[in-house]
Amino acid sequence: MSRTATPPEGQVVVHGRDFTAYRVWGAIAALLLAIALVVEIVFLFGGRHQTTPEVRWGVSVIEGQQTGDLERQNRTLAAEVLKQRTQLQEDRARSGPAPASDAPRYALSQGELLTESPMNDGAGLTRSWATADSATSDMLRQGQKVVGTSSLPYANAPLFERPNARDWRIGLADVATHIGAIALLGFSFLLALLLAVRGRVPIAKGRSGRTVKRFNFLERANHWMTALSFIMLALTGLTIAFGDTLIRPFGKDVLGWSGWLATWGHAIFVPSFTLGVVAMALMWTWRNLPSRLDWEWLKRGGGFFSDSGDNPPARKFNAGQKLIFWSAFLGGGLMIVSGLLLMFPYYWLDLEAMSWAMLTHAIIGALLITVFVGHIYIGTVGMQGAFWAMWGGDVDLNWAEEHHELWVRELGEHDPKHTPARRTGIQPVVGRKSEA
Repeated sequence: MSRTATPPEGQVVVHGRDFTAYRVWGAIAALLLAIALVVEIVFLFGGRHQTTPEVRWGVSVIEGQQTGDLERQNRTLAAEVLKQRTQLQEDRARSGPAPASDAPRYALSQGELLTESPMNDGAGLTRSWATADSATSDMLRQGQKVVGTSSLPYANAPLFERPNARDWRIGLADVATHIGAIALLGFSFLLALLLAVRGRVPIAKGRSGRTVKRFNFLERANHWMTALSFIMLALTGLTIAFGDTLIRPFGKDVLGWSGWLATWGHAIFVPSFTLGVVAMALMWTWRNLPSRLDWEWLKRGGGFFSDSGDNPPARKFNAGQKLIFWSAFLGGGLMIVSGLLLMFPYYWLDLEAMSWAMLTHAIIGALLITVFVGHIYIGTVGMQGAFWAMWGGDVDLNWAEEHHELWVRELGEHDPKHTPARRTGIQPVVGRKSEA
């Protein structure tokens, strides 16, 4: 690292714009994320997420009689299939395969073949299905029909035929999926754009050559255990949610193995993540309680948009770090509870409640991943010197003074070697190298 003359007190010697390579990579990432975000928005509002039939099935012969044109074939087949399906779902005592009665016949008998022809306007059917007529509205009205009829051999099967199932499907397949994609892509784009325009948050006075112990070994070990567990939970969860879109292009075998690994892997990392969240709560809750300093820190943006080094004062944890902590504790707690309810189905919840637990799990998970993308950004490329706090445990004294001045003063009251440089007249050794 090159050395320069000692600067005057308070002079800024490192600026965010000095990190040219970081800014270039930030611009490239912002461009790629902007493209992905546009694709997602087009996909969301372009109707491509709708189920659109592409072919129609009919039958040329029913009970030995020619059905004629395609429309009549389709209507005849639908009527027959619905009739037989209704008989299968009726009470077993009346029509089920019991010794005292004959099993209903299949919808098609021998010699009756299905025909297939392309549809010119399958989207028209989708639109008609999405528009409820008076009969459908009456059937779906709350309280008119709570459960359906099913011949499947388990108690909760009729709940699949229920009015709220449509709301749950829309919430899980559309709302949660698109909220997750837009939140993750959009927030990542903003961070990449910030890096490209502003550069890194620098140690404004340069490195001092003196370090302060920020976190002990137990704190760091628990942090990395929790972080790695969350990353694996996030990757497996994203595979479950977006695997069909992101992985299927690589082949069905890759999708199958990825889905299998994600299904089992998602449960494997739950114990370590749970232990980490509990340990963090025990170690750091007291220091993360809100205070008057937090509002001042938030009003000034934490000093992230200025290179002056005159950042709002903070103790060991500033308002931004407190928000991350409470997101991990409360959001992680909701994820753990809802996940455990889903891992042990029907122990505490019926199918109706489990459906909403799954929807809650998906939405909270998507938002929590987005929050921690910001945390990872600040702890790595976004801020000079921040990474070493959780890697080796020590941070540069100038970094500590600029971002946690009150905490450094507390240390100086107990140990004179941690007294802030500007209070003792000790000047830092300044370096120009833009390392982490």
